[in-house]
Amino acid sequence: SLATLVKYARANPGAVTVGTTGVGSDDHLAMLLFEKASGVKMTHVGYKGAGEVRGALAGQQITIGAINVGEALAYQKGGTPLKFLGQMGLSRAVLAPNVSTFREQGYNIELASLRGLAAPKGLPEPVKKKLVDAMAKVAADPQFKQQADAMFAPLRYLAPAAYAAELERGEASFRQLWKEMPWQEK
Repeated sequence: SLATLVKYARANPGAVTVGTTGVGSDDHLAMLLFEKASGVKMTHVGYKGAGEVRGALAGQQITIGAINVGEALAYQKGGTPLKFLGQMGLSRAVLAPNVSTFREQGYNIELASLRGLAAPKGLPEPVKKKLVDAMAKVAADPQFKQQADAMFAPLRYLAPAAYAAELERGEASFRQLWKEMPWQEK
């Protein structure tokens, strides 16, 4: 559990090794947020990708790994023995409803991977509307949602204004985190 991890990490500062997809990645920033919220100090080990983190976990070369829920589920399905300690979404992921959030476990952290579509600046409004409407329709399509779930890629559609607001909140949060815990390659 996260409580057990925190207890161990407090008693053994720096002994917990955490694998991520590299310095400054969303996984790395998630672990920095966890360190800040829990008051622990862990040792970061950066890898080139989630597959390397999975291999290091399976080989017990690191204590924990920060991996997206969908990737972790795919690894479990492939036979990698992984145990979820929590997920950082605002609510439990549809793909892992039995895995509690960090917030539910007492750590006020929310961080989820975002993917978005971009178009050239100055896109004519009718073209933008057509593109936005098409994306909303695709994201709401039950077959598309089912296929995304089957690929361990849950969807959370945000209209342009909501997506922009989410990006702005994230930017402000990461700027504050940088002031308190600047990260860099060593």
